[in-house]
Amino acid sequence: MRRKEFLKTLGAAIGGLAVPRPASASALDMLVVGSGAGDDDRYWRLIRKQFVLEPGVAYLNFAGLGSCPLPVLNTLWEATRAEERAPAAGHDEAMWWGVKARLARLLGPTCRKEDLALIGCASEGINAIINGLPLTAADEVITSTHEHVSLNVALLNRARRDGVVVKVFEPDLARADKNVDRIAALTTPRTRLVFTSHVTCTTGQIMPAQAIAAFTRPRGIWFALDGAQAPVCVPFDITTCGADFYTSSTHKWVMGPKRTGFLYVREGLLEALRPTVAGSYSSDRYDLARGDLVLHPTAQRYEYGTQNDALFAALGTALDFVQAIGPARIWDHNRALAERFWREAPRITGLELLSPAESAHRSAIITFRTAGHPYLAVNRHLTSAGIRVRTVTEGGVDAIRVAFHVCNDDGDVDRLMAALETL
Repeated sequence: MRRKEFLKTLGAAIGGLAVPRPASASALDMLVVGSGAGDDDRYWRLIRKQFVLEPGVAYLNFAGLGSCPLPVLNTLWEATRAEERAPAAGHDEAMWWGVKARLARLLGPTCRKEDLALIGCASEGINAIINGLPLTAADEVITSTHEHVSLNVALLNRARRDGVVVKVFEPDLARADKNVDRIAALTTPRTRLVFTSHVTCTTGQIMPAQAIAAFTRPRGIWFALDGAQAPVCVPFDITTCGADFYTSSTHKWVMGPKRTGFLYVREGLLEALRPTVAGSYSSDRYDLARGDLVLHPTAQRYEYGTQNDALFAALGTALDFVQAIGPARIWDHNRALAERFWREAPRITGLELLSPAESAHRSAIITFRTAGHPYLAVNRHLTSAGIRVRTVTEGGVDAIRVAFHVCNDDGDVDRLMAALETL
């Protein structure tokens, strides 16, 4: 009965942004109630109807830019209207900390909301880490050749400004644990920071974060992760993964609004990472006349200035949406689609899979090339077939990336395979 009530609630939310109202937390909880065996197809069709993605298009690029489900869009709309009706200069602190609490729950049972800052995107967090650590021209930073432009440019900017030395390794796609050896081979007494992706944007490889942390921490080397592709995409615990600093955008797999993200600083490291931008909300107290400044005792010190509260209220709803379905259930769904494509793709003559051979280190992202067809031509072909993918140029990969999420189904895999076979 409760499932029928939920279907009715979400059914009323389909059809446009101006009509529906946001689903309540209790209604979202019903996503996981009463969904018995044999009902999965109907369940995921219901989820798909929560998105306003263009009809007839198979959207396989949540790894690039996500789409917000209707409950999130409705919260954004209503929170924006409320703000415009009665503009307020400050945060609603209860809402703000409530979002952090829900985010902490997603990131792991021991994650503390006090260790999280709400920011605009992973690029902002990357810059906060790279520019906030006390690095000098005598120091070295290790990263991989498969990083997103945001990390590459931020590192090069710091190198150009302060002479920091950047050293790179090519990821080992056959054995993920060998990446630790490649980092070790580059490490010298001058190494101060290792900064890589948690899940690479190139091939979807899940990097061995715990093993890297086990190498860096005893040596006094900071370890940072660009997690843009990890939360919701793959199961993990942010505290046990071992990163000292972690940042992510929440407009991809979390399905939050654009310009939302977070920065995580491991407990005890706030004084190591100095804010490079500070303002209202960054301080606990200050006295300009006396020259005194005490930064906020939590990661709030990395937040500053007027925020668009509606964006983060909607992020809270996105986190509720994820929890209502269940992160584990999302992983099982997405992984099943990705693994099906992984198994069936080799039947296409000339198709080369580039994602990791190790199943344990594959994510819901699969990357491939097709012999005799430049990646740009393949992208145009898939676009003409109504399939949205992303080209991968980072690290000279020059390939096509597909990413499977909650609004995809087996029909999208069939469609992708059929389009590739026509090549």
